[in-house]
Amino acid sequence: MIEAIAYKIFLDKVTKHLLRVECTIQHPDENGQIISLPAWVPGSYMIRDFGKHVVSIRAHVNDIPLALSKIAKNTWQCAPCNGPIVVEYEVYCFDLAARGAYVDHTRVFFDGCRVFLVVEGEEEQTRSVEIIRSEHAEAAGWGCATSMTRYAVSDDGFGIYIANNHLELIDHPFEISAFKRLEFVVASVPHLLIVAGVVYADLQRLVDDVTKICQSHVDFFGELPKMDRYVFILSVLSKGWGGIEHRASSSLVCTRSCLPRYGDADSSDDYKALLGLFSHEYFHLWNVKRIKPEVFTNPNLQSEVYTRQLWVFEGITAYFDSLNLVHAGVISPQDYLNIIQNDINQLLQTPGARVQTLEESSFDAWIKYYQPDENSVNSSISYYIKGSIVALLLDLAIIKNSRRKQSLADIMQVLWQQYGKTGLGLPENYFEHVTFEVTGEDYSEFFEVSLRTTSPLELAEQFRIVGVEYRAKNAAVLDNLGIKINQDPNKLTIRSVIADSAAERAGLAANDQIIAVNSFAVNCNTLETVISGYQINDPLRVHIFRNDVLMELLILNPEIQRPICELAFSANLDESQQLNLQKWLGA
Repeated sequence: MIEAIAYKIFLDKVTKHLLRVECTIQHPDENGQIISLPAWVPGSYMIRDFGKHVVSIRAHVNDIPLALSKIAKNTWQCAPCNGPIVVEYEVYCFDLAARGAYVDHTRVFFDGCRVFLVVEGEEEQTRSVEIIRSEHAEAAGWGCATSMTRYAVSDDGFGIYIANNHLELIDHPFEISAFKRLEFVVASVPHLLIVAGVVYADLQRLVDDVTKICQSHVDFFGELPKMDRYVFILSVLSKGWGGIEHRASSSLVCTRSCLPRYGDADSSDDYKALLGLFSHEYFHLWNVKRIKPEVFTNPNLQSEVYTRQLWVFEGITAYFDSLNLVHAGVISPQDYLNIIQNDINQLLQTPGARVQTLEESSFDAWIKYYQPDENSVNSSISYYIKGSIVALLLDLAIIKNSRRKQSLADIMQVLWQQYGKTGLGLPENYFEHVTFEVTGEDYSEFFEVSLRTTSPLELAEQFRIVGVEYRAKNAAVLDNLGIKINQDPNKLTIRSVIADSAAERAGLAANDQIIAVNSFAVNCNTLETVISGYQINDPLRVHIFRNDVLMELLILNPEIQRPICELAFSANLDESQQLNLQKWLGA
């Protein structure tokens, strides 16, 4: 057996939603070994304090109990001793998120940060993980799937896996269930699509499209990072959405409506969104998992790690995740234009764009993006959405200024060679330096305005470079009124009130339940129809419940103040626009 810090995962308490774990430390600190669980997951920038899920923990040496003291919220210390320590603990797992852990009699899924104790001082020691087969009758058809390196593993995936160190250990999630397994090959590397959940869908179509997407990304960077195999773990649920990247895998969550149905010739919007999610997490193989901020090369997982560069790693990824769907041929150019249009309109409808800069959004991810509240739309922006729009504008500028000899892809390829393949982290603001290094053009003013001010982005002029017309249009009635509502068929509740809007001036607030307008009963489906029947400045008597108290507020139907945009390919392109468009969309 290899010399390693050894973990065993027991599946004998799944009906209690518990994972029973055993961790053996061969050479503990003789002064008292410290062990802990992380406070956050790489790729999800929020303090989550996984120690709170530990239900019980104890230690022993040669079957003799060893004193174990909790010294911090996620940290314990063993009494001084000689000889191997065995730590036994139970972890409560009832979180279906892509970065979570979930256990019941139908499946087991976990992200390593939720389960594997950190052994202080031994972070670089080899790790082994043994998955012990469940004896429950329901688990008779289960298999185990992960991208972790196999050591002594059965055909159905149970057995021993190894990792070189702790950061690698927590970068390979596990799915243990009666999942569906589909295989394909990209760049001579085996790829697996693991589908967990009750599913009736055209999974072969999904595999075919995902294969094209993966190949497009490999073509983009010129090579696939070195790995034995890549694993997509897709959890299909009644509700839920999201994904998180890992070094040789990704965890994805979607609803059943996102999957392609047999016989459907066209792709639904939900399915296109799912393909975008696959594309996003796979692009992270290069951008984030290997091209990464300098502060993420060996991050402290017990506290926040700050960078102003998340727009580079998430925003640029969000830009290419959709663009490469066009390059891969799984969506049309018009589909892509619709995606861009939706992103721009979301930014235009976010008053926080006049408050928070893109760099501030990146820095404040720990307290804002992952912890939104009813006022977030007024105080902050998404570094995904604005970052992707800034990436698009930079791409178009480079295409124009280089006369189509270069694009943003050239910068990403240089980052891959200089940082991704070398293991070096990207210093703060160094993306701007690399852009100058690659293009020879001074984009300092562009970066200053886009990243460090709240000035509106210059959109119309940039789109003309590729023959796309940018047209202003009126926002929807409710957006113009200044409210965002929850999509609940049973009651009409306000989710957010937009700053400086008619709704805010009238005194409407988040969580108000609207029941009538001018004596007409309204719900989520009829509110917009009722309001649109009135003229500008007509009084709207809005009846609401606030904290179960009936109130009446008066709103004057506002003029259109919040324009959005519509994008369209121009019918008449000059030669330069035509060539630029071909360079951009790869067609």
